[in-house]
Amino acid sequence: MDEVFESLMTVFLAQIDSAMSISEILSEHAGEKEMTPDALITGLVYRLMTPMEEDEMQGALTKGKDMVDRLCSPDSDSNDEEEEDTSDEVEDPIERVIERNTCTCAICTTARTCLLNYRTHETQDPLSEKFHNAIEHACSTHKLLIQ
Repeated sequence: MDEVFESLMTVFLAQIDSAMSISEILSEHAGEKEMTPDALITGLVYRLMTPMEEDEMQGALTKGKDMVDRLCSPDSDSNDEEEEDTSDEVEDPIERVIERNTCTCAICTTARTCLLNYRTHETQDPLSEKFHNAIEHACSTHKLLIQ
């Protein structure tokens, strides 16, 4: 894998991992037993629009590098993993607005603000554009609206 691609993949995976951590916090603060698509997408929006602190960035980049190393290692048995059985029929989701929790902590409050401002947010670089596209894809898949 070339160095530029590996660097971009590391940063992208670091962003996704950080967004997942935010999504877990949002789910916990909403009293949910497991992460919902609403919390997942809100975490992605939060991470797109809210810069990481330096220490948070270093930790996320370390995790991202570890993920890239695992993906690229010749010992990786990713093809041998069992795929999840999705044979149960799932009803098509009904289009609806993303649910927000009412927690007043800094993360939850910022997340709600990010959702309010998402439609006017302009991406500044190709990586944030890819992140934005991932959010749009997730919203489309789960028929969720950010308003």
